[in-house]
Amino acid sequence: MVDHGCAEPTGARPLYLAGATILCSGLMLRDAFGHLRPIRWAMINLGGYLTVLQLRLLNRLRIEGVEHLKQLPSRGVLLVSNHLTHYMDSIVVFHSVSYLRRPYLIWPRTDLYIVAALETMKSRGWLPRLMAYNGTICVKRTWKEGDRRIERKVDPEDIRKIHTGLKSGWVLTYPQGTTTPGAPGRIGCAEIIKQFRPVVIPVRLRGLREAFDKTGLRLRKTRTELSVRYGRPLDIDFDQSAAAILGTLMAAIGEA
Repeated sequence: MVDHGCAEPTGARPLYLAGATILCSGLMLRDAFGHLRPIRWAMINLGGYLTVLQLRLLNRLRIEGVEHLKQLPSRGVLLVSNHLTHYMDSIVVFHSVSYLRRPYLIWPRTDLYIVAALETMKSRGWLPRLMAYNGTICVKRTWKEGDRRIERKVDPEDIRKIHTGLKSGWVLTYPQGTTTPGAPGRIGCAEIIKQFRPVVIPVRLRGLREAFDKTGLRLRKTRTELSVRYGRPLDIDFDQSAAAILGTLMAAIGEA
């Protein structure tokens, strides 16, 4: 046997491989924001089983367009949705995205992040606290604070957090930034698309406003037809103006 001078000292390979394995395992246990994946997995699983009764048995949730999600990359995907309730919208998306994995809800995604208003997530109650841990990217509204209209610049830290989510998984955002019917889209969503150029998937939700209250926590009507529909990836010219991109987004989610 010819010795090419590349042999390693006895025991060196197992030592550094063990160290690398421990390091990788530690990194995989936490998401991009340092939250423990097993805790997120358990929370999504519990929340899924608690809400499946309301969505699939007391009402009728229909999931459409799942085929458009199957070939997407594991990172750099932006789901853009209309906004009907504070919390149930995101829960429905978690349900339907988890539907890609079988058995249903047993192995949910822990690399799906949700953009939500910091003001909403700081409200009282256990659910905002749980969702804040479970993949929520909290951002400051630039046009509203409480009931007061304001004008402030986008916080660069908010942009950085969204970029972090895109680099490590999928991000769900609501360009209207409010559940008020007919609200206009906010230009910040289009500017993020121009800057980071993700794969953009339109999401259209229906029926949740009729079945649930504004928060999405209290069921007020049963036997309602609910649906979530995923469209094909949008063909976006990233060199267009942010206003033109926003128009494309709003038309795709049925809010033009």
